[in-house]
Amino acid sequence: MNRSKKIFIFIFVCILIGGLTPEGASARQGVRTDPGFIDLDRVGGFDTFFNRDPKIDVSIEGALMKLVAEASRTEDPELATLLSKLKGVYVRGYETTKAESERARKHANKIGQDLVDLGWSSVIRVRNETEHFQMFAKYKGEMVIGMVALSIDVEANETTFLNIVGNIDPGQIGRIGQKFNIGNVPNFN
Repeated sequence: MNRSKKIFIFIFVCILIGGLTPEGASARQGVRTDPGFIDLDRVGGFDTFFNRDPKIDVSIEGALMKLVAEASRTEDPELATLLSKLKGVYVRGYETTKAESERARKHANKIGQDLVDLGWSSVIRVRNETEHFQMFAKYKGEMVIGMVALSIDVEANETTFLNIVGNIDPGQIGRIGQKFNIGNVPNFN
């Protein structure tokens, strides 16, 4: 085993052990009580709605978020700085049939209203025959502390829900999507 693999395994084990300590659990719980965090099951009820596990299920938070930020520093220092301000990135993606996409589009309106009722602001809405995209922001004063995006792509047969928690530069959302290989996340630059 070469040196870089050993270092990677060592870092991974440290993160895993750190995540199992009371401090690691407390950090995770802290993110999940942050006003920019949305519980995807509570607001969207996605697993119940689709009646199956997601095709994509990403939860990057705490020490792992810091690791991703630092791992990006050499390749893209600006992105690393952006990621270091985040507390978590959560994604759920479902492969959908056309009929499910139509049902999901109707359900998306309810999700949007639930978010507004929870104090989120609607930022973008795109609705046409093949696409339904909504983006919401949670503000603390002038700062964006949370973003939620819901994308339903009828032609691609996929529905994706994204929640980003932390101090967010909205102009960099597309870069975050690219970093985590999340399709359908717009780049506002």
